[in-house]
Amino acid sequence: MMYLNGNDIVLFSGDSITDGNRGRKMDCNHIMGHGYQFILAAKAAYENSERRPRFINKGYSGATTAKLLETWQEDVIDNAPTVLSILVGTNDGLFGFLNGLSLKEVEETYEKNLIKMIELTRNALPQTKIIVCEPFYFPLSKDDLSYRYTPHVECEVDYGRPDRDETQEAMDYKSAAIQLTRAAAKRVAESSADVFVPLYDKFSEKIAGSKTEYFMWDGTHPSIAGHMLIAEEWKKAVDKSNIF
Repeated sequence: MMYLNGNDIVLFSGDSITDGNRGRKMDCNHIMGHGYQFILAAKAAYENSERRPRFINKGYSGATTAKLLETWQEDVIDNAPTVLSILVGTNDGLFGFLNGLSLKEVEETYEKNLIKMIELTRNALPQTKIIVCEPFYFPLSKDDLSYRYTPHVECEVDYGRPDRDETQEAMDYKSAAIQLTRAAAKRVAESSADVFVPLYDKFSEKIAGSKTEYFMWDGTHPSIAGHMLIAEEWKKAVDKSNIF
């Protein structure tokens, strides 16, 4: 159990994986979005309900590390979280591909920006516990664009898989980029954060015994099984760290 008190604010920062189609207004049915962040917030809120900690989702669909930094002050610092969780990286690879960056440039920019996020937070909120999650990407074959291997019965036949038009060149680039950004995330977390949450190898392990689409329905975004995997690994890493 993660012990939180009434002064604790847990903030989740990231891209669309964290955004989870969150509400942008004070509608408590949808304010946390759906995904790992909802699972973790729900469990922690339930287990600590007597002390009433609070939770914030500041994920943005399509965000890169650079994009998150643009609003870091108002999104993170001004909300004064006592626990900050960061999961970002996949879009840095996509941004690099679309803008003709070398893989080395993607790696260096990602690492620099992640360090900057932590430095800004440490300087303003020195007591905040910072958790860095490993980014991931698992490209899918275009030979079968159906949803038969996802956890769901296909019910929206007119909804094309988001990666359907992605070129092999783009997928190869992003696959190479994610290996660099996940290594950078680990380096930064181990030197500057409080907890590193490894995810890539666990996804690989579970996918090997199932289907990629069952955990990663379009190569980038987790399915319900994938979000549970993130939540489980996040909780495991945090519990092991003994920071609470």
